[in-house]
Amino acid sequence: MQKYYIVKVRDFRGLETVETEAMTTYESTGIEEFSIDEARVDELLGERSYSGADLPESVIDEVADKVLSSTDSVKGFYFESLEKANDFKDYLEKNSIHAHVEEKDVQDWNEEWKKSYSPILVTKALEIIPSWDKESYTSKATNQIYIYPGMGFGTGNHETTFLCLKLLFETSFNFENVSCMDFGCGSGILGLALRKIQSKSIIDLYDIDQGALDNCKQNVELNDINESNIRYQLPKDRENFLDNYDIVFANILKNVLEFESKSIISLVKRGGALIVSGLLDGQQEDIKSLYTSIDPGLSFKKELVKGDWVAVLFERK
Repeated sequence: MQKYYIVKVRDFRGLETVETEAMTTYESTGIEEFSIDEARVDELLGERSYSGADLPESVIDEVADKVLSSTDSVKGFYFESLEKANDFKDYLEKNSIHAHVEEKDVQDWNEEWKKSYSPILVTKALEIIPSWDKESYTSKATNQIYIYPGMGFGTGNHETTFLCLKLLFETSFNFENVSCMDFGCGSGILGLALRKIQSKSIIDLYDIDQGALDNCKQNVELNDINESNIRYQLPKDRENFLDNYDIVFANILKNVLEFESKSIISLVKRGGALIVSGLLDGQQEDIKSLYTSIDPGLSFKKELVKGDWVAVLFERK
């Protein structure tokens, strides 16, 4: 039976580079976000009482922030090999962070992921819903995007995806006939969410991993999206990119945002928007400084923070 391995870590707020190191140096295949049960929610809310449909977003954020800052908060880092898992555990313990390794059968992978994913109401216009809830869940939004996360999706994407889409709704676009590049698309959720909002948009989904693009195609089918004007791009296809795009998403790690900075900026049309994430809170200042120095016509507009993560909106004059 094929195995995979989870390094479970409690509070590590004192070392901001943990998640970046996990993904880049130790080749983690995903990060499981914190989970919270109903009893813990009740404890945090105290005497306040809400019905599920009426729970204000501010209260959801309050509960999330309390859990994330709690010393009993746990994150799990996924690895395909025991050697990589143990190397990462050693790295943590050298930095005085206690961790332990759990071994799991691959057949249990999907069930593990399902524990980490639940519907996310971005705005009244859009809700992200896991594929396994498609038939049973009653959405609260005008548009729904159904996503099968796949094994490469759990890299803080609940927070970074949410933030990117929040910023999308704060741009000046009316979403009619816009072109979009989802650079480092993963599951394709950002580009495909835009396509769900506006069926005539042109979407390019770019990733270095064919498996990610296969996951994108799966999500296109899951959402009954017409594939016309959707292109799946690998590094060999970069010469086929449009000259520029109205909206560019780059939800990737900081080191990739730095390495690809000139290419990413060049993809943004004059008058267009660039939304970047995959950044731990505090890393955004380096990216804001770098990107605006490369192109003085690129201006910082807004940033949003949720938990440990931040997303940044730029607009190109």
